[in-house]
Amino acid sequence: MLGGWAMLVALAIGAYFADRLPMGERAATGEVSGLATASDGDSLRIDGKRVRIEGIDAPELAQTCQREGIAWQCGRQARDRLRALLSAGDIKCRFFGRDRYGRDLGACEAGGRDVGREMVLAGYAVSYGRYEAEEARAEKEKRGIWAGEFVAPQEWRRTNGQPDEAPHVIDGWIAAMRRWLLERLTALFAGIGDG
Repeated sequence: MLGGWAMLVALAIGAYFADRLPMGERAATGEVSGLATASDGDSLRIDGKRVRIEGIDAPELAQTCQREGIAWQCGRQARDRLRALLSAGDIKCRFFGRDRYGRDLGACEAGGRDVGREMVLAGYAVSYGRYEAEEARAEKEKRGIWAGEFVAPQEWRRTNGQPDEAPHVIDGWIAAMRRWLLERLTALFAGIGDG
């Protein structure tokens, strides 16, 4: 039985590190390129596909933020920033699965620049599973939403009756393995606690 638990822990560690591989090293489930339009600060449309940019969360379109006590339309400005990035011409997106709303979840490049990274660096999106260093830099330099006060987009959705969106979990074998391992580890620790 001990060997089984050792295998379970090894699989959990492997799934953890596989999920954190750079996007270029993970297996893509699809790819598209062409002209794109921004739906909001973290979603776009390209070649008829709805794409949610993986690893970021931008203020919602109706969301406002505060700067020196004055409300400003941070959600609309986040969309405008994404529009500006997409105006570089041909956009290339690599997909790594779908989110729970059926959108392709992926990494996009505009003019050779990682769009998600640029949105977080500019302070118009927060890290949502990736780009932690870029978020820390934007916060330190008081860029975008970090120049004042704001409610995290996830919290804003929750308190304003919008659908909740958990940090990105890509459907596929890694997510399935993670769920399976979590169930097994939960059962293990529950058994230890009862013993």
